[in-house]
Amino acid sequence: MGLSGCPPDVNVGPAPNTDPKVLTASDYCESIAPLFCPFYVRCGRMAVDDVDACLAVFAEACEPTFEARFLPLADAGLLSLSAEGLDTCGASLETVACDEQFFELEGDCLGIWEGHVEAGGACGLDAENFVCAPGTTCTLDLSFCGECRTVLALGDVCRVPDGSDDTIAGACGPAAVCGDDDVCVGRPVVNEACGAETPPCALPARCGDDGLCHHPEIVGVGDACDSQHRCPYRSACRDSVCSATAGLGERCLVDGDCDAGACEASVCVELLAAGSACARPTQCARGRCTEGICDGFDPICIE
Repeated sequence: MGLSGCPPDVNVGPAPNTDPKVLTASDYCESIAPLFCPFYVRCGRMAVDDVDACLAVFAEACEPTFEARFLPLADAGLLSLSAEGLDTCGASLETVACDEQFFELEGDCLGIWEGHVEAGGACGLDAENFVCAPGTTCTLDLSFCGECRTVLALGDVCRVPDGSDDTIAGACGPAAVCGDDDVCVGRPVVNEACGAETPPCALPARCGDDGLCHHPEIVGVGDACDSQHRCPYRSACRDSVCSATAGLGERCLVDGDCDAGACEASVCVELLAAGSACARPTQCARGRCTEGICDGFDPICIE
């Protein structure tokens, strides 16, 4: 859940900002909840009855597992929450077709976080992918770390001939690829034609039997699920069927039963913050327990 009546925010660092005129990274979840909950309900993205039910549980998953990833980067001055980006995202989510918006932070919602790392600076996977300044994109190498590069326009040269001393300063954008003619070409998006004569569909879409790009389908609780039929939030794919998960304070048998926490003494409890003592990785917000201590969300690719 972007993602993403809230329990106390005890595991994610600074207290929420109280000045409505100034946004900080700790405002992320409370800022996006009223934008995404109506979208989730309209498009069946969360197994709840209405928007109020979504708002009541949104922070349970968002704060410890998503917001916490961005806080260290914001504290280091590498990115910031954008009020303009939030407004643009909210307006888009009111009308965007359900099958066109798969990831929370894509399309018109990509600008929720504004990166401050200029071309040539370091970036990486996950939240570290958002540190690149506007007009640049994160290009990863085989280590899954990389650098911010200037986004090339469609038709710009993106590959130099073998043996050439020339270099390419930029990279094709996330919805483009370096084509056979050594220039950036657009990748087909959802509902656009695809096939052997086109570049691959823009991720996470894939080319369907009908010759059009399609995102994975979001199905409902009780429906069959697989890589192309995904379960909504507040549920999980078990034995190829979407099954409801439990919220904080609700009964569970194993960690996988909990929507946004760990199962302790048959009750879903909050995930542990960095530095907390742990017995297993699933107790920790980051999902990593090293020598009995939960790992933090410290940047991996950025010194």
